[in-house]
Amino acid sequence: MKALRRADWQNRLGGRLLDRIEASPSASDYKAALWRARLYLVVTPGPELVRAALDGFPPAVRDLCAAAPFFRFAARGGGGFYPDRNEIWLAAGVETYESRAQVVLSARHELFHYVCWNHPRYRADEDRDFPALRRAIAESRADIGSRTRYREWLLGSFMLQGDHANIVEYFADIPTIFRDPSELPRSIADYFAPLIVG
Repeated sequence: MKALRRADWQNRLGGRLLDRIEASPSASDYKAALWRARLYLVVTPGPELVRAALDGFPPAVRDLCAAAPFFRFAARGGGGFYPDRNEIWLAAGVETYESRAQVVLSARHELFHYVCWNHPRYRADEDRDFPALRRAIAESRADIGSRTRYREWLLGSFMLQGDHANIVEYFADIPTIFRDPSELPRSIADYFAPLIVG
């Protein structure tokens, strides 16, 4: 893959145009025309996305990710964390074709894959196929009934992802989606506490 970059002035101009498009009742038609031309109106640089995605997270998490190799590439959607290179690649089309809010969430998800791979505590768990996380999930069953949002996400979103509903994706989803640990079963909140609240 080749990294795609935009100058600040291009992003500012593209952002104004994107705001007008998204406010239009014909937004989907405009976006279809943009995609035919393979245009990306806003391509937020990796370092800026890292800062936005981790705003409010504990300093240790922000510090760990500050130097994360984070690149954008020419595609409408998709991307991922590549552990063989320890790099994050995210499609340049997320802002234009999904939303600017979504690009922050997508970046956060990939950054938590990076955290898992680079944080000594969580990397040790991943290297053994997540026994500590699996134990926390097993223990959470007694507490799941009182955690409505978590239960609805788990059964209504996560489990419907098919092959993508695996322990590695679960790890990245929890701190991405649940900023308030009180929404999580206690055992899961405890496992993720260093990443969510410090």
